[in-house]
Amino acid sequence: MAKGFKTGVIAGVLGSAVAAAATAFGYKKAVIAPQEQADEQYEEVSKQAVRRSKAAHQSRF
Repeated sequence: MAKGFKTGVIAGVLGSAVAAAATAFGYKKAVIAPQEQADEQYEEVSKQAVRRSKAAHQSRF
């Protein structure tokens, strides 16, 4: 009986750890990665806008 209980506890702990790791990985892929990608795209567009603004408002003389 004790051996079965120990095995069950170990299996439960390992299962919980695997489930937590899978949840964290899924959250990163579903939430964090798209947000980082959107931030990178915003930075690139912002840099382009600054360059265009400078070019459009430069003095010709």
